[in-house]
Amino acid sequence: MAFGAVTVSLVLVAAEVSGGGEPAPQAPSTTFEMPLAGQRQRRGTGPEKRGVHELADPSGWPAEPPPVAGPLDAARFDAAVMKVCGEVAPDAIIPEVARVVREVSAETGADPFTVAALAYRQSRCRPNDHGEAGVGLLGIQPAMFAAGAPLPFPRADLDREALFEPGHNLRVGIALLKMWEADHLAIDRALGSTPHRTALAHFFWGDRVWGTTAEDRTLTARRRLIEAYESTPLAFKDSSLGLTIVSPLEGGTRLGTSGLGADRDDGARAHRGLDIDATIGEPVRAVADGVVQFAGVDLTGDRPALGLLPRQLRHWHRYPMGPGGFFVRVMHEGGIRSGYFHLTGFRVVAGQTVHAGEVIGTVGRSGVKVSGSHLHFEVHQDGELRDPVPFLAAFVLPPDRTITNQLAMQEKHQRLARLAHQRRQARRAALHRVG
Repeated sequence: MAFGAVTVSLVLVAAEVSGGGEPAPQAPSTTFEMPLAGQRQRRGTGPEKRGVHELADPSGWPAEPPPVAGPLDAARFDAAVMKVCGEVAPDAIIPEVARVVREVSAETGADPFTVAALAYRQSRCRPNDHGEAGVGLLGIQPAMFAAGAPLPFPRADLDREALFEPGHNLRVGIALLKMWEADHLAIDRALGSTPHRTALAHFFWGDRVWGTTAEDRTLTARRRLIEAYESTPLAFKDSSLGLTIVSPLEGGTRLGTSGLGADRDDGARAHRGLDIDATIGEPVRAVADGVVQFAGVDLTGDRPALGLLPRQLRHWHRYPMGPGGFFVRVMHEGGIRSGYFHLTGFRVVAGQTVHAGEVIGTVGRSGVKVSGSHLHFEVHQDGELRDPVPFLAAFVLPPDRTITNQLAMQEKHQRLARLAHQRRQARRAALHRVG
């Protein structure tokens, strides 16, 4: 497969982003010719628009970790891929996925952790995956590239059947990444992309980027893979309630998408915690040492939650649940209680002692009506609900920086304005009747 004149090394855009989010200087591409808008663009079923579970200003993210130094340890890399991909793919196929990612990355000079993270994000590490999002291990969408669109390889390499071969799929995907690495700054200036952090965002959208959710989740997966590869120790941080804690999720800094008090069900109830963006299947960890107070399912209506054993979970997926879904609560020292909701499942029982960082369940969307997968986290002290945003400030970016929050505040303002208007009308009507 020919890669044309594109020779930029794929070391992941972590090298492009400084702590303040400003792109590092790049040598201008000598091969770039501005394509017409839409020649290389993802094809969807509706109008393109920005996602909502994103930072309004993506420069608020910390810098990504640089490429791992030194020769890659094959056994440790394969074990890291096995750990992360094992959450979403059959164990039997993962060793081969790890091997081909490692070997093709070495062949092409790509960052293997970025490539593995893309496979996790795009196909759930399944080489035969296909659908609207794309084909094969990296979820490549041939329809993204209009006839005559500039490509760094022969157009025949986008043949759908060929893309099911893992090695070929990776070589095509890596070539596309290198293409956008070389030219994305000029493309962004010309086409006016939504602000994003790295050239990686173009892989999901094409030349014009409309959102950052896929980029954010891929970079999170990359951080998780590096943590697993390097056996990164738990990071203990102080919290606003005086308890030393770890993050409830792996992968460093995460994004909070909705906070305490936000409207739910058009104002019928208020949000009681912090939603943290996450992918179904990710491990959920106890934030501190403690004892499991409850593990079970939230029920509908006014019925109390029902405690369950882990082996009983599979029978409950077919029944209606309350908005919390499957959840776990853990009591810690100082009268502090943490809660973990919308789980796919849990692996603890009431009365069990757990330690900081111990996996107690997995991310899901049980009980959720509309939103995508996330972890809903609550914290109480002496029975009183507390704001989880300052409690998890060392690990989670606050939701007030997100587009979600901006839209939610607008909707809440409109709802309150409608209620105020209705009250004024009711008072006028009452005065008219009295008069």
